[in-house]
Parts: sequence; C-alpha cells; structure tokens
Amino acid sequence: MTLNRISNYVLYGLLASLSLLLAIPMQMVEFTQIGIVLFILVAWLVVSLVYGLSLRNSLLFSALFFIKPIPMSFYGVLIINSFSLLGEYLQSGKRTLNIPYPFAMLILGCTSLYGLMRARDIGDASIYFLATAVAPFLLLVIFANSRLKESDFVAWIKAVVLVSAFLGIIGVAMGILNPHERYGSLWITAMTINGFYTLSFFFAIALSTIEPSVKLKYLWHLCALLIFLGMLYTYTRIALLAVFFGFFLLMLRLGRFRYIGFGMLFVIPLIIPASMMSRIQMGFDFDISIFIRFLAWYHAIDQIVLHPFFGIGIGVWKEWFMGVVPFDFLYAEHPHNLYLKILLEIGLFGFLAYFYIIGATLRRHYRNCVKKSGSIFDYIIMTGVLALLFSCMTDIFIQQYSISLVFWTTLGFLYLRSRVNQANPIEDK
Repeated sequence: MTLNRISNYVLYGLLASLSLLLAIPMQMVEFTQIGIVLFILVAWLVVSLVYGLSLRNSLLFSALFFIKPIPMSFYGVLIINSFSLLGEYLQSGKRTLNIPYPFAMLILGCTSLYGLMRARDIGDASIYFLATAVAPFLLLVIFANSRLKESDFVAWIKAVVLVSAFLGIIGVAMGILNPHERYGSLWITAMTINGFYTLSFFFAIALSTIEPSVKLKYLWHLCALLIFLGMLYTYTRIALLAVFFGFFLLMLRLGRFRYIGFGMLFVIPLIIPASMMSRIQMGFDFDISIFIRFLAWYHAIDQIVLHPFFGIGIGVWKEWFMGVVPFDFLYAEHPHNLYLKILLEIGLFGFLAYFYIIGATLRRHYRNCVKKSGSIFDYIIMTGVLALLFSCMTDIFIQQYSISLVFWTTLGFLYLRSRVNQANPIEDK
C-alpha cells in the first residue's frame, strides 16, 4: 500500500473527526452568516454558468474575497475550491489524487487536529485550524491535480493586484481624513491587510517585467505605488521593513533594482505620513507595543519549552495569557510571531511539517523556475513570498484566514510551475 493511499485513508478519518468536532459550533452559526455563504455560492454558480465551470474562473471569482474578507466568505471560498477540485478530478479521469508532500501533510493534519481537540473555544480555533491545515492541503492538492497554465497564474495575479490597488486608494483616503487613526482600508484591522499589501506589491512589480505594452507597464507601476502608499497609511513599521527586505533580495540578483532601492531611501522620508514618522520615532524611544511583543515572546518560549512536541492547543494562548499578564494594557491576543505561534499551538512535529511544505515548495520553484530558466518574474514572485514570511516575525499573517488564502494559492501556483514539465519561463519584457 503506497504512502499516497495511506494518506488518503487517514485524510478520510481526519475529515470524519473534524465533522464531529465542528458539529456543535456549526449549530450556533446565525442564519445571516449562512445566508452570506449561500449568496457567495449562488453568485459563483451564476458566474460558472455564464463563463463556464473551471478552476481558472473560480480562482478569479475568489479574488473578490480580498475586497472585504470575513470568516463566512472564507468558508465559501474553501467550498468553491473544493468543488473546483472535484471538477478537475472528474474531468481528468484519474483514479487517484496526487497529494504533494503526503507524509508532511499527514503530520500537519494530525498535529493540527490534536491542537483543535485541545482548544478551549472550538468555534474560534476552528478558523485557525482551517487556515493552518485545511487550506494548505486543499489548495496544494488542487494545483497538483489541475491543468492550469502560465496565463492562468498571470490572470490571477492581475486580479489580486487590481483589488489591492483599489484597497490602497481607499486606505490612503481614510488615512488622510483620519491622520491619528489606524485603518486597514476596508479590512477589519490595519495590521492584517499589510500581509496582503506586501505580497501584492511584489506581484505588481513582477507583472511590469513581463508586460510588453509600455502603457500597461506604467499601470502596474502605478498599482505598486498605490499599494505601497496604502501600506504607509496603515502606519505599520513591519510592512516597510518587509518591503526593504524584499528589495534587498532583488538588489542582490537584479542590478536595475539597486537604483530603485536607493531612490526609495531618499523619497520615502518626503512622502511618509507624520503619524507614521511618530511611530518610527517611538521605536527609538520607549514603545509599549514593542514591549508587549517582547513580553509575549518570552511567555511563548516558556510554554514551548514546557510543551515542546504537541504544543498547548490552537487558540489556548488567547485565554491563558489573559490570566498571566499583570495588566490589561499588556495583553496580546497572540504571540506576535508566526514561528513561535505554530510551535506553541501544534508543537515541534507540526512546526516541522508546516514549514517543510513551505520550504520544499520554494526550493522546487527556485531550482526549476528561477535557477534553471533565470526568470526575473519567478524570482520577484518568490521574493514577495519571502518578504511576507519576513514580516511574520512580528505577526501571524499567513495563519490569518484572509492572508492564508492568498499565500497558499500562491504556493499552489509555485508548486505547479515547479514541476519539470511545467517549468517553462514566463518571458520578461
């Protein structure tokens, strides 16, 4: 019996267990929220009837999710992707599914499910479980069994960039009208949207390298500028650091970006909002937000040492830390570090499986698409992913349901492109 088949059987067991675990919280869902999911599914069916049922159309439709991410629409997108996987599977005529990294997926699924079973609030922890274990599995399996082409990848990236530029325009307007407030455009929090901004910023730069039309090159440059301004007006320091980190990687490989990088160092102080400057200045003085992070990291490391292999459970920190922190103003809802949070919640085994999947995909993509073909486009896309992972040192972006969707969809495309028979370079213009 192959490992692939064993992982299929285990997957069915995990899904059955998950359905039992989620039965009670699902009964508490309001009819309004169910109506949102039904509306999304009906809209998707209408689009599919008009333009045809295909994974490409489903992905482009799902890009609308990023305009205003909410948990119910996240569930709806996962359902749409599940139906898309079923459609691709039936059309291909295959008898078995190709599961990327089956052993790592199995470990991640088991440790995450065990972490969910130990959660104190299953309703709250379930969405983190979906973003941590289900979304990676579902999206990577979809792309491993899909017939998508390079043009589909580019079309999806264009949709993401246009949505992000639209959010950037609204975010800048809100920042100017409310200079002392932190708004994340149409998103719920200013911090979370920066994960989306970071990835889409490098997407826009990548698109400009393959666009043959000069006018459209300027369009993608404009989109990158609008996205960057959106990041500035959320007054989030890690967003700027992530962009500089990404540009540093581009400057190491691509000479033309050295001039852009140095130019940004001189231009940014002239356009940076006063409120952002005050937050940067606080970083050199005493900043309570930095102190809260250090306090959270200290307690997270302490709990990791006490529970090294399987963690304390998904979402347990949220209530546990409330009883540990001496004052309410020092409370942190999560450890403010993705790597510590994964270790803390699902332990060392889950941590190794989770980041093995990410690292192995990036390694395959670098070896087959960047190093082999020398594609600038592929290198910039990978740089965007690395910049997002860099920003996770002070936040948990890719474990948030909204960022998880765009991150693992990107990883799915990179996995698809890194296959030997798919590793043709997207031409740079």
